[in-house]
Amino acid sequence: MAIIHDDVGRRRFLSQAVMGFGMVFGMGALGLRFLQFLLPNGAPRQPETVLIGSESRIPLGEAVPMDLGGQKILVLRTDEGVAAFSRRCTDLGCLVSWNRERGQFICPCHQGTFDKTGLNVSGPPPRPLDRLDIVKRGDQLYVNVKSA
Repeated sequence: MAIIHDDVGRRRFLSQAVMGFGMVFGMGALGLRFLQFLLPNGAPRQPETVLIGSESRIPLGEAVPMDLGGQKILVLRTDEGVAAFSRRCTDLGCLVSWNRERGQFICPCHQGTFDKTGLNVSGPPPRPLDRLDIVKRGDQLYVNVKSA
């Protein structure tokens, strides 16, 4: 008759069980975060309509900078109407500014220039400025921005 010695005592069994549970829990949490990284966000971003004020607030030929919930825009009023553009240059993301004398948006990083319609004229920017939709209700202007 053979005697089987079981060296796994209660203390050792509990220690291994806790360590195993911690390892499984840690690996599961790491795997979940990795899946969240790989899968795209399912909810599409909805545009949000934001009141920017009356049209008379914007002088003719000027671009007024605004910060709408972290999104920096320029609202330009010309003879053709009012237009809103993202201030982010399409090259490196620097903030463009309006030069009234030249009638252009200027990027300070690489001297990229955009005309009053946001079209890239010269410099390294590969595409026009992002244009935002403006809705006019009475004298009030609203801009459609994408919320984060």
